[in-house]
Amino acid sequence: MSNILIAGTGPVAVQLAYIFTTERHNQVDMVGRAKYSQRSKRFCQAYHQQQQQLEVTVQNNQHQALSGRFRIHHLYADYGDITQTATMNHYDTLVLACNADAYISVIQQLSQRIIKNLNHIVLVSPTIGSHMIVKQLLVELNKQVEVISFSTYIGDTRVMNETTPNQVMTTGVKKHVYMGSTSNKKESDFMLKMQRLFEDVGVRLIALDTPLFAESRNSSLYVHPPLFMNDFSLDVILNGSDVPVYVYKLFPEGPITMALIHEMRVLWQEITLILEKLNVPSLNLLEFMVKENYPVRNETLSNHEITEFQKLAAIHQEYLLYVRYSAILIDPFSKPDINGKYFDFSAVPFKQIYQNEQGMMQIPRMPYEDYYRTTIIQQIGALVGIETPMINRFLQRYALHISKFVEGHTEFEYSEQFQQQYFEADVDLIKSYLKNVSH
Repeated sequence: MSNILIAGTGPVAVQLAYIFTTERHNQVDMVGRAKYSQRSKRFCQAYHQQQQQLEVTVQNNQHQALSGRFRIHHLYADYGDITQTATMNHYDTLVLACNADAYISVIQQLSQRIIKNLNHIVLVSPTIGSHMIVKQLLVELNKQVEVISFSTYIGDTRVMNETTPNQVMTTGVKKHVYMGSTSNKKESDFMLKMQRLFEDVGVRLIALDTPLFAESRNSSLYVHPPLFMNDFSLDVILNGSDVPVYVYKLFPEGPITMALIHEMRVLWQEITLILEKLNVPSLNLLEFMVKENYPVRNETLSNHEITEFQKLAAIHQEYLLYVRYSAILIDPFSKPDINGKYFDFSAVPFKQIYQNEQGMMQIPRMPYEDYYRTTIIQQIGALVGIETPMINRFLQRYALHISKFVEGHTEFEYSEQFQQQYFEADVDLIKSYLKNVSH
């Protein structure tokens, strides 16, 4: 790593920029979309108004190594500004700190000269198959480029004040994040360098055999579709609610019912069948939830039930998943107050549709990002011969709610997010990639 271009100007990009600048030999640049995004424009303005400084703070003292005030080498307001630079930089690493559905667009906005010189591309928040899309997209321009997929972003970073988006806070950090490379794990010097760099700031990166293996180790892929693509949640996201309701609460305070848990289990099984076709080890969903996301008390679930989860009967699996969500309604490890109240861990409100600066209605990242991810998984299933009736149900339900809302609210202007999408360009690249790999 030496010359690094980070695509994105959001809080994730700022935190990653800080991590990469802790290695003094690295030159780190960032690029935004100020012409098309008011958020990116505000970021660029704040950056220049505050002496071209960026800042990361942390919520918890144990994460102090991730915090600091720093400078990057250069911030480009737009992708076109890079190609117009008189002395164009030679970047060896591109970090895609943007949504997975934007990977094609970002790469296509970069000049061929930049693409041809890249040695590594890092996918920070991919879905299953994202590395195939990127690798196939570059098959003509840079066939040798190494693509590294993270399982997910390292934690939770957010802008605390919209007027200073160059200052962000990391409120939580995962115990570890998985990554996989299109190069052989043992031959990837870049992954070793990444591991050392992130270890220095207290983040453990675990190298897996393939990027597909890493991409499948994201619990959101398995739990977000049932949590967000049900009638209760979609109605709240589109129409609001008279009383506060929350993503992770049991019905009627939230969407979680036994029917939702049933759909979650079936979704997990369908993804498991797809992964088996692609030679990726299956995921023990309950163990992943409890051991790698949010733990529960030993008194709540036995270790035997957790480790043997995949061998249990379907109704037993659903019972355990329901118990798990019941157990984290409160933070079971928080200290109760004098009235016996624990921290209300599950009180995460739904974000609703909103109008952007151009007056166009937008869908929040959840569930739109989940719509993209789930569609890609559905299409991969079709390509490898796996039927996905539950995934189909999620996507049909989502599309029905969106179309009904648009039909009933002709007073609004809508972004393309409100159109039914099949992400054909992404799917065609995956299809070509799988065809080439099989030969």
